[in-house]
Amino acid sequence: MDPIDEKGQLFGTVNIIDAFVVFLVLAVIAAGATFILGTENQLTNTTDQLENTTTTVTFEITGVQPYTADAIPEGPLQTDTIVSVQNKSVQPTEIIVKDKNGILHKQTHPRKKTVVLQLTLNTMTTEDDVLLWNKPLEVRRQLVLDFGQVTVKGTVTNFSEEG
Repeated sequence: MDPIDEKGQLFGTVNIIDAFVVFLVLAVIAAGATFILGTENQLTNTTDQLENTTTTVTFEITGVQPYTADAIPEGPLQTDTIVSVQNKSVQPTEIIVKDKNGILHKQTHPRKKTVVLQLTLNTMTTEDDVLLWNKPLEVRRQLVLDFGQVTVKGTVTNFSEEG
């Protein structure tokens, strides 16, 4: 008896194409499980080396309404992420506009504000990184922070680890 007959069936019962598809699906499932379980193991090893720390962060929020800027509190907050707002600076947002001749001009927005905050955040450190929410804290990283009365989205412009 031939392993593959004239109809393309394996041992006269299973189509060879169907057998190949089943084998391929099982291989993909096995590879996916290996990838996920391998990644989980590596994260467990990394979390063993984490240290709690605080980090001073300069955080810029652009193009917000004045009432949003006013709602951001100053001083100690003691949320899970934000320890305190050390300094708050509110200025008009600068925008670029094009005149009728196509020339670009910089001017202040008539209503919207830019808020620059000096924050102390609860972070974690590894040998190489400062982590916020298990992701590296980096300049230009966008964050959504909850100040209790208001939640804002902004960008990290500078940071330094306090220890």
